[in-house]
Amino acid sequence: MARALAASKTAGAFLCIGEGAGEIGAWVLDGMDHSSGLVALVQDEVEAAVLEHELDRDVRASVHLQDAESFLVDIRAHRFDLIVDLIADEHPTVVRLGLDVLEAGGVYLASHLGDLSDENFTRCTPRPNEQPASLESDDFEVARWGDRLDLAIIVRRTERVQMKRRPRPENR
Repeated sequence: MARALAASKTAGAFLCIGEGAGEIGAWVLDGMDHSSGLVALVQDEVEAAVLEHELDRDVRASVHLQDAESFLVDIRAHRFDLIVDLIADEHPTVVRLGLDVLEAGGVYLASHLGDLSDENFTRCTPRPNEQPASLESDDFEVARWGDRLDLAIIVRRTERVQMKRRPRPENR
């Protein structure tokens, strides 16, 4: 799925977060075009070293060893077309921060959302001058599946175009 989603974006920016980011990142790399870029964000030094060695010849990929929450705060001015979230525990703050850097029309693919309801999601304390994102807002569409509904695709809506009505000509 990640490969197909990456293939759908020309000159896309892709982010894989969590344990296994390198494995999913390989699929994303295989699907993306030559003008796209991939960031693999890992929290394990051994995984980071292996990924840096494996990806050192591909200029489209970079590996970062950092806590997901602090990384997403650091790059909040950037936008991603696809974010693949592989973090295994409930992490509403990371999801909220991830959705904040998701491009319009972008896809957030999460494999372990568990019981992440809108109530849990909005419980996160927003940073100063920040509007907290809401999974139930008009900005996102959410599809969940799996035995425990812990798999999800969250899509940031594109700007909706307001339809203009033309006045009907009077019949003469």
